Amino acid sequence: MKLLATGKVKWFVYQKVVIVFIVFLIPLISMNIWVNYKGMSFTKNAILDSSLAGASFYSKQLDKEIYFIRNQQLQFQEDKNIQKLSFRGESLEKYEEVELIGNAEDLLNRIIASSEYVVNAGVYVKSLGKTISGKTGVTAIPNMEYEKISSLLKVKQKPSFYRSGDAIFLIETGDNAELWSYIEISKGKLLEALNQIATLYQESEVFLGSNELGNILSTTDDQLVSTEVLKLITKQDQFNSDIPEINKVNGKSYFIAHNFISSLNLSLIMYVNQNEITRPLSQFNTLLYASFVIAIVVMILYSYSVNLMIHRPLSKLVKTFRMVETDNLDLVIESKTKDEFYYIFNSFNRMASRLKRSIEENYEQKIALQHSQLKQLQSQINPHFLYNSFFNIYMMCKVGDSDSAAELSQKLGSYYQYITRSGSDEVPFFKEYQHALDYCEIQCIRFSNRISFEYEEIPVLANGILVPRLIIQPIVENVFEHAFEDDYRHGVVYIGAECEEGIIIITIEDNGILLKDEEIEYLQKKLAMGLKQVEKTGLINVNNRLQLKYGPDSGLFVSRSKYGGLRAELIVKYESKEV
Repeated sequence: MKLLATGKVKWFVYQKVVIVFIVFLIPLISMNIWVNYKGMSFTKNAILDSSLAGASFYSKQLDKEIYFIRNQQLQFQEDKNIQKLSFRGESLEKYEEVELIGNAEDLLNRIIASSEYVVNAGVYVKSLGKTISGKTGVTAIPNMEYEKISSLLKVKQKPSFYRSGDAIFLIETGDNAELWSYIEISKGKLLEALNQIATLYQESEVFLGSNELGNILSTTDDQLVSTEVLKLITKQDQFNSDIPEINKVNGKSYFIAHNFISSLNLSLIMYVNQNEITRPLSQFNTLLYASFVIAIVVMILYSYSVNLMIHRPLSKLVKTFRMVETDNLDLVIESKTKDEFYYIFNSFNRMASRLKRSIEENYEQKIALQHSQLKQLQSQINPHFLYNSFFNIYMMCKVGDSDSAAELSQKLGSYYQYITRSGSDEVPFFKEYQHALDYCEIQCIRFSNRISFEYEEIPVLANGILVPRLIIQPIVENVFEHAFEDDYRHGVVYIGAECEEGIIIITIEDNGILLKDEEIEYLQKKLAMGLKQVEKTGLINVNNRLQLKYGPDSGLFVSRSKYGGLRAELIVKYESKEV
């Protein structure tokens, strides 16, 4: 990628190919990730639903078992023999009392035998003053069972069950508290049922509890997590047991399933470390990450291969073409592979070699021809005022004006030394400018001071600039020969120069009145033809030389002067490296 001067970004072919590949690959990767995510989500939900179903099944079984025991207890209390024993206990005959107590013991033993959760079942008959128990038999009060049950019944609000130490009791009263029936539930069997649910997962724990009673029975001794889980459950609807939850407890995520045991008015809660549930999915996560890494590696390898097979050869070719733009043709591109670029490189090498030979045979010859033409144009500057100048010297000597004759001779000698010197075709601008001023002085002497000139000093910046020789003097010569011909007014020639970075403008103007507008237009058309104009003298000479060296933006441009005559502008657009 490259930032252009216009502010726009330029993308290389290599980058475009890689970007297109990535754009096409991203939807496939995204679809793969989405499918894997959906599959994992579906599997995870299936596992959670299975866990919830298992916990719900065991909790319902436990609830049914407790309900069954409670029904047994209620049926026991409603039994006619038990009722008879309660109402007529004091008036019964001895044998009848023994028979009714025996029936009660049988019923109690049936209750104990009906469920593995029942440890003991008993009844207290106030009219007899005795307790009948499947474990301790018939015992007169006070006794340990009576004391325990009576202490539990002192609770004002009747609970669903009673606790005495580690023992759990289901107690029902009847006949205005004349009859108490009580069943002791096996804590070990309850814990065994909870452990059976906990075996669904290795890192799962199950407990029975409620907001009021807290943790009643748990498969773990660590009460910290279960207490926090219970708080989370009680914040929500604890009767809603259909929706599993995932919550953080002490920095760990737990899957929590809870079911309400209505027979005990408790919640059966199972919580499992989420990592335990999602462990079977870890391999899918690994495969997902592996596929993502593989996709990135594929993109990197593809980008590298495109860079190696396409971008590098193209870059080498582009760099070589740029070197050709700098006129460097001594280039050979080597290719290590026998592919399409091998053919392109060899074709480029042959083209560069042929182009170099063509330049040597044609372009260099053309340059030599142009150089020769420049020499020829320069040599055609013929100072035809030579005879007049010598005649002026002769006349000065005749009248005895030796000083003027000496000055004119010196100026004339300097003039011819400048135009006939051999060597470089270019001179510093200040020398060319001074030569034009010398020429003006010679001409002013020729015209007996009927013509004068005014000039501006050139900027210091122009001193080191090289320009072709004899580009100003021909313009000034044209003014002296044509602007004031047959005109007896005092003529003035104005010469000035401006210099900026990369451009020089020399202005020559006169106040002559002989030049017509049609003539200026005709001259403008001839100058506009540039190098197509075959005339080799005067103004066209200078224009052609400047355009040949500096290009079409340079040259001679004419217009009407503000002083009335011709305004000629010499424009030289040079490269700053020439300064």
